[in-house]
Amino acid sequence: MASFRGRYFQDALSAIERIGAAQSAAVIGDVIIRMASSFGYHHICFVASGSSSQPFHDRVLWEAWPKQWAEQYRRSNFYACDPVAPEIRRRVEMFAWSDVPLDKMSPASRQVMEIAAEDYDLKFGLCAPVHGLNGYQAGLSLAGHEVERTPEANAAIELVAMYASNRFAVLRARDQSKSTKPDSKATVSVLTTREREVMNWVAAGKTAWDTSVILSISEDTVNKTVTAAMHKLNAHTRAQAVAEAIKRGLIAY
Repeated sequence: MASFRGRYFQDALSAIERIGAAQSAAVIGDVIIRMASSFGYHHICFVASGSSSQPFHDRVLWEAWPKQWAEQYRRSNFYACDPVAPEIRRRVEMFAWSDVPLDKMSPASRQVMEIAAEDYDLKFGLCAPVHGLNGYQAGLSLAGHEVERTPEANAAIELVAMYASNRFAVLRARDQSKSTKPDSKATVSVLTTREREVMNWVAAGKTAWDTSVILSISEDTVNKTVTAAMHKLNAHTRAQAVAEAIKRGLIAY
C-alpha cells in the first residue's frame, strides 16, 4: 500500500469513521460510493467470498452498478465468464481491469468487458481484493469514465475497502443472529510499545531497513515485530495491519 497523506488520508479516515458507526450495509455502501466518486468512480460492487456453488447474487454485499448492466450481468450469467472475477480472488494487490491480459481472455470474456465499456460507459475499472489469514475474503470492484489513477487515491480506496469488509462481516453476523460471545472473547490484543513504534513507521511508508535505522534495531527485529503485530491484528498483509491499527486507535499516524 502506497504511503499517502493530505486529503487522501483525511478522506480515508473520515470514511472509516462513518463505516465504523454504520448499522446497515446501505450506509457502508453509501460511504464507499461517496468517497470513490471523489476519485471518479461512480459505480461499485462489493462481493464476499463464497463456495463455487453459491450464486453470485448471494455474495454481493453492496452494489451500485448501472441498473440495466446489473440486470444483464445476472440474466446472462456474465459472472461465469467475467475475466475480472477470478483475478480478484487470486491477486493480493490492487489492480486495474486493464491489467488482465487480453491474450488470456476467451471471446466470451472479451465480450463482457466490451459490453461494460461500450454500452454502460464503464471505461476504467479498479479492483481491491481483501485477504485475511485464511485467504481471500472479499473484493471491491469500482468503475468510472474519467478517474484519478494516482497511488495516493488507490491507497485510500484500499484502506477503506479493508475496513468496510470487516464491518460488512460484523453486520452480516448480526443479521444471521449469531452469538456475539465469540467476538467478545476475541478482544483486541494491545500492541506493545515497540510494536506500535514499528507500525507507526510502516504506516508512514518506511521500509524495514529505514525503520531499523530510525529505531536503532536490526532489520530482522523490525520484520519479526511487524509479523507479531499482524497476528495480533488478524491481518494478512502489512497494509491490512496498518488499517486495523488505525481503526483501533493503536497508532498515531
